[in-house]
Amino acid sequence: MLKSILQVVDRPLGMRWKLVVILFLIGLCMHSVVFFRAHNEGDEIIYKTLVEQLDNGNGYTLQGSPLLEKGLIDRTQYDRPLFFHPPGGIVLHWLFHRTFGDFGFPLVQLFSYALFFWSMLFLARSMNLTSSNIALALVASLSAFSPVMSHVTAKFWLDGPLLAFTTLAVAVYVWAVAQNKIRWVLLAGLILGYASLIKITAFLVVPGLILMSWHFLKAPRTVTSLRFALLLLATALIVQIPWELWQWLKVGSPFPSWAGRPSESLVGSNKYVYYLTVIRSPWVYLKLTSVIIWTSMPTLFLFALLWCNKSLRWLRLSLMIWILTVLVFHMALGFMGYSKVFRYTILMTPAFILLFSSLLDEAVYRFKTEENSPVAGVLSVVISISLLAYVLEILAGLQVSLFSHRDIIFPMIGGSWMMR
Repeated sequence: MLKSILQVVDRPLGMRWKLVVILFLIGLCMHSVVFFRAHNEGDEIIYKTLVEQLDNGNGYTLQGSPLLEKGLIDRTQYDRPLFFHPPGGIVLHWLFHRTFGDFGFPLVQLFSYALFFWSMLFLARSMNLTSSNIALALVASLSAFSPVMSHVTAKFWLDGPLLAFTTLAVAVYVWAVAQNKIRWVLLAGLILGYASLIKITAFLVVPGLILMSWHFLKAPRTVTSLRFALLLLATALIVQIPWELWQWLKVGSPFPSWAGRPSESLVGSNKYVYYLTVIRSPWVYLKLTSVIIWTSMPTLFLFALLWCNKSLRWLRLSLMIWILTVLVFHMALGFMGYSKVFRYTILMTPAFILLFSSLLDEAVYRFKTEENSPVAGVLSVVISISLLAYVLEILAGLQVSLFSHRDIIFPMIGGSWMMR
């Protein structure tokens, strides 16, 4: 049964990139529901108000806004001369709003989806994944219907643009390293710097990205790898540092400790914030990863099973470091008193898609070439589980995008205990 399925899936495709375009267009139509939903979630209202503040010449602050003056939001948290997130995402919304009016807000999310999708295909091509029909189909479909990406692009949040521009920065950097193009490393640094002006968490991809570049370099690698890495970081920091200096002048610190962490008054007065901050455990990130990113657990099994492949070991290890950096960072923030919201881990998405696609593609190849070996039975079981997880992840993406209006992402199964 499994062999028959794989023969159909891996049949040569004369118009393979047409399939990619079709998947993209289906995803675009699916994510267009952002135009038809109510957008009254707290962060959405705040971001729209910040756009109005910029439109009215009142600066990048909520001071003087109706939200603050009427007591609709917590003064301790928001009564500051600067909003705590960097301005890159709000400026993007403002530009779209100035150009397209109120349609600008949902268009930002569709733009983010499109930029993320094609950045993923560009990145997969630089990693030589698109030469395989199976890997190409996996990357394209998971990029079109990723549950967490679908969740964040259904709202007027900053996470969609953050994911899109960070993924683009990674794609340009990997291509630049593989082609030994110094100028393109500068471009990648500029894009990463802009992504960090949406949320500074964009820098979380850097450790895995630097390790990944090692795979594409020819020996001797150390000096070249350091040169590329320093150039990327220096360029990105040049873009980011003015924001830190602006904060220093306005609020007295380039890295204010209160930024992003709910104040005691907000936690005490808002039951939803209390739930996310106090009731939820930081370990919720691990539970939700396993039942929302359905391919995450099969990825771990495949990673261990295919560890013997030395040619791709370093590349896959760097993707795993990327995932763990994002996950551990947000768990640590959870222990420090920050809200535990799964969409904050959005930057795990590209690494999970690439790692799963690469591993499953190799597993299928080995299953077909080592059909009579003892390992074929194990591969058959793991591939079957992986394909089931893949289908469930696609369904989760459809469910989140088309049928869920919730402010936090819920798994399709698992019960309420999964949410704590």
